[in-house]
Amino acid sequence: MSKQPSNTRQTKGGLPAPAQIKAVERLLGARDYPRAIARARTLVQHFPDHGGANRLLLDALDQGESRAAATLAAYQWAERRPRSARALEALYEFAIEGHHLLLACRVADRLRELGALAGASRISPAGLAEMLQQPDGTAATRAQAEQFDIGQLHLEAHDFAGAAWLLDGVAITSARNNRGFALFHVGRIEEALTAFLDAWQHDGGNLFALDWALRLRLYLGDETGARGLAVPLAQAQARRAEDAYGQVAGLLLIHEDQAAWDAFQRSGQAVWAAGENGPLLAERLQQGGGAASRLGDADQARALWRQALAQRPGLTTAAENLAALQRDGAPPAYPALFEWSHMLPVGWVHRLHAAGATHLNARLDELTASDAYLETIYLAGDASLRTFAAQLLKHRLKRASVAQPPAGGQPERHAAAIVRDLACLPVGTAQERRGLLHALREAGLSGADETLCYWDGKALSEVKLIATEIYRAPVLPDLPEDLQLLLEQSRTLMRDGDLVAAEARLQAILRRVPDYQIALGNLAAIRARQGRDSEERELLHRVIAAHPDYLFARCNLADLLIGDGEWEAAKELLAGLALRPRLHIQEAFALYGTMAMLNRAQGDDASADTLMASLEQMVETDNDQRLLAVAKARVARATAGGRLLETVRSLLPGSKRPGRV
Repeated sequence: MSKQPSNTRQTKGGLPAPAQIKAVERLLGARDYPRAIARARTLVQHFPDHGGANRLLLDALDQGESRAAATLAAYQWAERRPRSARALEALYEFAIEGHHLLLACRVADRLRELGALAGASRISPAGLAEMLQQPDGTAATRAQAEQFDIGQLHLEAHDFAGAAWLLDGVAITSARNNRGFALFHVGRIEEALTAFLDAWQHDGGNLFALDWALRLRLYLGDETGARGLAVPLAQAQARRAEDAYGQVAGLLLIHEDQAAWDAFQRSGQAVWAAGENGPLLAERLQQGGGAASRLGDADQARALWRQALAQRPGLTTAAENLAALQRDGAPPAYPALFEWSHMLPVGWVHRLHAAGATHLNARLDELTASDAYLETIYLAGDASLRTFAAQLLKHRLKRASVAQPPAGGQPERHAAAIVRDLACLPVGTAQERRGLLHALREAGLSGADETLCYWDGKALSEVKLIATEIYRAPVLPDLPEDLQLLLEQSRTLMRDGDLVAAEARLQAILRRVPDYQIALGNLAAIRARQGRDSEERELLHRVIAAHPDYLFARCNLADLLIGDGEWEAAKELLAGLALRPRLHIQEAFALYGTMAMLNRAQGDDASADTLMASLEQMVETDNDQRLLAVAKARVARATAGGRLLETVRSLLPGSKRPGRV
């Protein structure tokens, strides 16, 4: 018997079947944008000239990815079908909305030739001359400006390799800057540095390029070379907003705080600043507030950060700094100045996100930034960027490599020395700073009895990461004999699965010894097995309130918080427990298992594996084996990839457009 023909089979004449179009439309209607984009891309690959398939791809990208991605797809469609009014109209719409005005004018000319556009105003000669005028006083050709617009399309859609190729040889300031920017984000750092230096040499007033040349020298570990560029950067007068931002940003990166503040004030008095507004002004105000904060001027910093947020309400750095100022009553010595997309190659971050936990270490090793650059962005980044830098430095502790000094530069300070220094500075939380010290210990880069310094939130403190003694002696009963018998019976009943009878005995104990920690903890375990999660949490909070040092309750509650993704709260619960000089064997299995779970959730697989290996070495009895199985089950529940990958995932959907003109 022959098969019935599929209603998704391609129709004659090279057209998609109606069912294929409707499948994408259904996905769009259901807001399943990833699948809609994938299906629409496949249709366009098979039917590149089909208007309906292309329009669906534009809609899917616009709704599910970004307007920039849709604009680039519209351009590619129009290039394939240069005489298609539908393709040109779509590109014209996107180009106008994206302020790609010269490209829009070129598309409008094509539409007029086809008779599909009438009565639309053309750009005036004076308007065209103004658009072609360059910051250095020269004039670009219309062809150069149009090529810049096309390169910008690729840059905004994160096609960095395409942008770098298209902008190569376009001899105008904006194109040179964006080509260097594209090279950086594709990971071709040395080429990006050469491109920015070349852009500055062609136009001495291009402070945006000079800032990027300075930061890329830092990226490559050449602090001496970076400081050499700080001299002309500090002396210059910014001629436009992009240059003013770059000037202050570069000086702050190199910690020339007074020069940064002076440059910020000069730029505010410039003629061009009178009509400035929008996101770029917000970033410049944020940097000015950072300079004021580093110089100790709380009032000026507060005012500038508030102005920045008025211009751009979602500016995380300004909000983070204002919160710190409100909390501490003093301007941050290390204010948040930069978001991740300003300082890390976007292409690498995307690859890191795609790698997941399996290839995470290999992707981390792909980043060529010097250890000193990671220190720089840790000190100047917002909370997310600081997380990146800390995780990368901890990762590099395990390599313990000895790098050669950069050509013409000084020997590079390596991760171990940097991590020690960062722990002593008022940056991040006390838990994060202690985490840096633990990373040193886990990597074997601090002595077993070495005293280490860290900033405890108020002052420098000394801490010794003591090697813990594990003991097996039976824990002496602290209950009357009859209640101790009830406790033992309840444990047996719990193991046998008779939770009702076990609870009855625990309640009898609690009636005579209210808030007895073991009874409350075991009752919480019963609630967990019954699926009564909220009651389990209430009991754990109750026992911790009554007995703050009760390790098992703290570990069990931390387990729940890790599962919820509340890793900072879990860290708070576990803080200090590993520093106890003695742990019972049961406490060790509970604590190290929970710590391993947290490490796994944060993507620190090596530390998790080390902790579990130490537990395996402790196994001597059947009960130890059972406790090990419980610890392994905890770790297995943790989210692989962890906080670093979660940070990547949270960043990418809201990443800002990387291009600047």
